[in-house]
Amino acid sequence: MKKQLITLVALVAIPALTFAQTADEIIDKNIAAVGGADKIAAIKTLQYDQSMNIMGMDMTGKVTVIVGQSSRNDISVMGQQITTVVDGDKGWTINPMQGGAAAQPLPDEQVKMQKGNTYVVGTDLATAKNQKFPVELVGKEKLNDKDVFNLKVTRPEGEANYYVDAGTYQLLGMKATVNMQGQSGEVKMQYGNYKTVGDLTVPSTIELNSPAMPGALTMTLSNMTFNPTVDPAIFAMPK
Repeated sequence: MKKQLITLVALVAIPALTFAQTADEIIDKNIAAVGGADKIAAIKTLQYDQSMNIMGMDMTGKVTVIVGQSSRNDISVMGQQITTVVDGDKGWTINPMQGGAAAQPLPDEQVKMQKGNTYVVGTDLATAKNQKFPVELVGKEKLNDKDVFNLKVTRPEGEANYYVDAGTYQLLGMKATVNMQGQSGEVKMQYGNYKTVGDLTVPSTIELNSPAMPGALTMTLSNMTFNPTVDPAIFAMPK
């Protein structure tokens, strides 16, 4: 009886172990497709410009990041500037289009969501590996007629599914259920038009769908610079 039990446990455990190993292999191949773990780790700061469109309205922006710590996003729209900052476990925003020019603290749930913006675009799975987030291979499926691996990552702010191209191992999409202002909704992102910048190959176009927006937001990233000098003071909340 004991031998039969050991055999049964082994038969059940082997597929699970293989499954987990396959998820690790997919992440390693994705990291290699980006440029390699060492090259990703060498990026300490970055800046890039954004051009955005939502429902026919154009916006421009500039993003400045201290990797893993801080991000600042300045968006110009209709003659106004909207600033959103995350610095450690705190954040703030200035949004004159919501009736004020004074800086306001971000809710904790929004800070958690925005924390993902403190990394190089397209390196989510490298971050998951470095931070030892639990990862599960859901399976292989289609995304926009492409074969992709669906990886479920349990992040501090919740679960997210990442879709990795089965041929190139580049990240093609992400979806996550988020909670904002007491309401739950699904956020989806699609990545494309990969370009090599320095030692990394990263997406230069992103389409974002969020329940907080009236339509899809399309973003084009340009003038990306790795390891520029960044003054930490730009992340401090104005008094």
